[in-house]
Amino acid sequence: MTREKGVSHMSHTIAPTTTRERIDLLDILRGFALLGILIVNMGIFSFPFIAAFTGTPRGDGALDHAVEFLTYALATGKFYPLFSFLFGLGMWLQMERVQEAGGAPAHFMVRRLLVLMGFGLAHALLIWNGDILFIYALIGLVALLFRKAQPRTLLIWAGVLIALPVIFSAGFIVLGILMAGLAPTDAGGMDEVMTLVRDLERQAIETYARGSWGQIFVWRAIEWLIVLAFFFLSGNVLQILAIFLIGMYAGKRQVFQRLMQLPENERRLPAGGVCLAVGLVANLALTWLMWTVDMTSPLAGLPSLLLLVFGPALSYGYMAAFVMLTRQEAWHRRLEPLAAAGRMALSNYIMQSVVCTLIFYSYGLGLFGQAGAFVGLLISLTIWLLQLLISVVWLKRFRFGPLEWVWRSLTYGAPQTMVPKAR
Repeated sequence: MTREKGVSHMSHTIAPTTTRERIDLLDILRGFALLGILIVNMGIFSFPFIAAFTGTPRGDGALDHAVEFLTYALATGKFYPLFSFLFGLGMWLQMERVQEAGGAPAHFMVRRLLVLMGFGLAHALLIWNGDILFIYALIGLVALLFRKAQPRTLLIWAGVLIALPVIFSAGFIVLGILMAGLAPTDAGGMDEVMTLVRDLERQAIETYARGSWGQIFVWRAIEWLIVLAFFFLSGNVLQILAIFLIGMYAGKRQVFQRLMQLPENERRLPAGGVCLAVGLVANLALTWLMWTVDMTSPLAGLPSLLLLVFGPALSYGYMAAFVMLTRQEAWHRRLEPLAAAGRMALSNYIMQSVVCTLIFYSYGLGLFGQAGAFVGLLISLTIWLLQLLISVVWLKRFRFGPLEWVWRSLTYGAPQTMVPKAR
């Protein structure tokens, strides 16, 4: 292993993963996930997130409605599970490398996650309130408690953690149905609540589109705390932890290393085609249900419940599809730009927030609340395609993305070599 500046007290120098050691498929999946996450996040970059409760559409045109429908069906709740799996898998692969180098994997990973938590905190408070990095770092610290668990134990815990929010959500739906039959709905009280929520929606548009930086900072901080509360109360935190553990399981079982060792025509994930087909049909159906059910109905929470099950199922289907695509050399070459973007996932994720807030917030173009869903999709595709190009060009000159370099340097305790050594 090439020696670099690293953690001095360890018996062997621990260095970042080299290009040759990386599994291209995982980077391709990260690059693909960046697109899905951006498409979903565009609804919050350009419009109040509280619109999910008011039902206010992003635009009135047929294309806007079609894009919103397909975004929920094909992207919402499908890409953070994919990123979560890759994050858990990456955690295990990094700890394994540290162990092989004679280091302390837990101490190394705690440092790495604390640095990521700092990135997330700065991102949430200074750039955009929909940050996921802080939550990933926090859940990652909990996942470290399972680092010595046997693979079978990891799957058992993952199953329990996935089941808990599903059971609780189902219980609340049943309770709502029973209570609806016992007591009449207070329509007046619900109208007052919706009036208050719509006032908050209008205030959000006013603040982000025309407010000062200080006003936006305060509003953003409040919304970030609400986002954190939502993740904890909705069961998403338990689901993310479960998927982290599944990723660690895949790492311990060397699923992808073994997959890459198979002949190309034999590379496939078990039941991948079934999950893709079932996931597509189920998510289209539950999106239709979400669009047709009355928000005051006890069944209004049913789509969110089903999303906890069928969202990850479609994520797995997407992953299986890319495994099949990369079996073909021609497709593998076409997908190489996604691998470059995936290697710079942190930089690209943060840059998406910087660019989008400059487009929509008052200190930029001030277009918040004005772009429909179709325009938002076009902006998402444009940003993502530019990021693919920039990532390819950047990595021809440098080993890491700019924020990846900062992350690694702070984790290893010394500046890392940015420019590849001449051969």
